[in-house]
Amino acid sequence: MATDDWLTTTLTKLAQQSTTYQDRALLIQTAKYAAALAQRIEQNEGELDGRIWNHEQW
Repeated sequence: MATDDWLTTTLTKLAQQSTTYQDRALLIQTAKYAAALAQRIEQNEGELDGRIWNHEQW
């Protein structure tokens, strides 16, 4: 998940450097969304792995 970490970190740094409230709010919310999306992707990958290895449904 290095890409997700990079994206969140970059968006947070840009938000700290931003001078307008609108830009800062957009960047912070985008960083939160990217982190939540990465978590959902990880959970779905785990669910897929679990379903694939369920020998009772083979």
